[in-house]
Amino acid sequence: MPPLELPADVVDVLRRTFTAEITTVNRAGQPMTWPSVTYFDEAEGRIICAVSIAYPVKAYNARRHPQVSLLYSDPTGSGLDRPRTVLVQGTAEVAEVLDYPPDIIGLFATVADRQPDSSRFTGNRVVRRLFNWYLFQRIALRITPDRVLAWPGDDDGAMPVEVLRRG
Repeated sequence: MPPLELPADVVDVLRRTFTAEITTVNRAGQPMTWPSVTYFDEAEGRIICAVSIAYPVKAYNARRHPQVSLLYSDPTGSGLDRPRTVLVQGTAEVAEVLDYPPDIIGLFATVADRQPDSSRFTGNRVVRRLFNWYLFQRIALRITPDRVLAWPGDDDGAMPVEVLRRG
């Protein structure tokens, strides 16, 4: 997949915002939303979110109904000054992580960077051995953006601007 052609300030939001609210649709057709750490794989033009095998609901939902959305609305900790609010509507591919390709390594590096205290937990050999299934066995949601909307950083009441549309 080619890189996305997005405005630089939108790319900054996708790169630097700590969490996005991911919305999937459950079996009953109801939207379900959770905060999640995401990784923007710029080279591949997609966003990666991984879920633990202990909490696979996002993956189950995305497998049944691959249309998902990601809302980047809280810049806390990002260092961005009044960034745009960004909504990504896309199609998710769901796959168990059996090896560690660059996008998954990028996601793990992003998590370690954004949650530095986690290294105390993952750096302990005993803990890694006991909780390997929780720490490293993941289900990847690789989200290809179909549409991206952005609101001005200083006015969430304004109309959004469509900055990307595919298909």
